[in-house]
Amino acid sequence: MKKSLQTLYCSECGGTNVQAQAWVNPNTKEFLDFTSGPCLEADDCWCEDCEEHIELCTIKELWNRFADIPINNNDEIEERFLCFDAGDSRFDVWHWFDERCPNGLAVDLMGETPKQNDAIQK
Repeated sequence: MKKSLQTLYCSECGGTNVQAQAWVNPNTKEFLDFTSGPCLEADDCWCEDCEEHIELCTIKELWNRFADIPINNNDEIEERFLCFDAGDSRFDVWHWFDERCPNGLAVDLMGETPKQNDAIQK
């Protein structure tokens, strides 16, 4: 799957094996675009991995949620977050985010400016 900041993730496990109910115009066979409308409710979304109704989130929304997770002096998260257990390293979580960001965690979610060499290579 191509990295995109618009990819939707399961709010529980962080997976992308998700589904959303959609409305289709039966006359034109066109799907109505739910991404520009109101947010989908959890009852409208399903995670195949969790096997339950979930909320869909973008990577930025998940990053904002991660900001609320307490971290101890050993750089370990103190609560379960997505596929990570309490006691896992904050850096493991950062790597998870970094692997999903097209330009990397620092640029896409932390606001750093891309290095000139990186911009030329892309």
